[in-house]
Amino acid sequence: MCQIVPLPLGLWSGWYDMPMKSWRRKVHDLLEPGEQASPWEQLFDVLILLVILVSVSVVVLQSMPELAVYDPLFSKIEAFAVYFFSVEYLARLWTAPEIETYGGGWRGRLRYAFSLMALVDLAAILPFYLAAFADSNTVVFRLLRVFRLVRVLKFGRYHSSIGILGRVLLSRREELVVSVGLVLALVVITSTLMYAVEHDAQPKVFSSIPASMWWGVVTLTTVGYGDVYPVTAQGKVVAGISVLLGVGLFALPAGILAGGFSEELARSKREEGGKCCPHCGKSLSEE
Repeated sequence: MCQIVPLPLGLWSGWYDMPMKSWRRKVHDLLEPGEQASPWEQLFDVLILLVILVSVSVVVLQSMPELAVYDPLFSKIEAFAVYFFSVEYLARLWTAPEIETYGGGWRGRLRYAFSLMALVDLAAILPFYLAAFADSNTVVFRLLRVFRLVRVLKFGRYHSSIGILGRVLLSRREELVVSVGLVLALVVITSTLMYAVEHDAQPKVFSSIPASMWWGVVTLTTVGYGDVYPVTAQGKVVAGISVLLGVGLFALPAGILAGGFSEELARSKREEGGKCCPHCGKSLSEE
């Protein structure tokens, strides 16, 4: 009499024998590999980065008239990239319940759909589908084609430095809002003063306060295109004071971001390798 011997459990551990939830977890791990990523997960990450790089390059090259002969090839590459990113976007929506932050069910998927990176993923593919309904000779069509460059933001999902930038912006949001508010106030004030003293001498150039704001932005940022400039003595005095104020005030947001980056990098080092020196940022565990 024959005795049925059960097969080892490992033989039934393939994807074909997994319940739907296990499939979803496998796909989620493929899309969002952790620190112990498998070779397949690492390879998929490289593939996505390569598709992003190639698709962004195609958008740039398509703007060159001398390369118009390659438009059929560019169109095929673009179509492949869009279909690839579309499948990726749908897969991320399907696996969103695996992320505890969003929760399960359709509500979790809806919350994920309105997250920053999900909106970036959607913006990376939407122009391709909307362009089919736009006239190729209109500004809207050209804007949709250029807007495909938003795909470069998808790099943020695969590089930790972009996450650091997001944390810095979040932690320093109050200081940034105040500094940007001061910058905008300075632009309005200096533009109004310049309009008041230069309008009679140059009625076409400084025709209104909004028109004078172009001079204000160019001057306060010290760009100085030279297309608009004061000709009266009062206007030159206002311009000189504006330049001095702009040099200091426009540097405020940069200083705030630099300080935030320094703190965030020091905190990241502490989390990865223990405490670090508050002066040089070097991990003390290395000494």
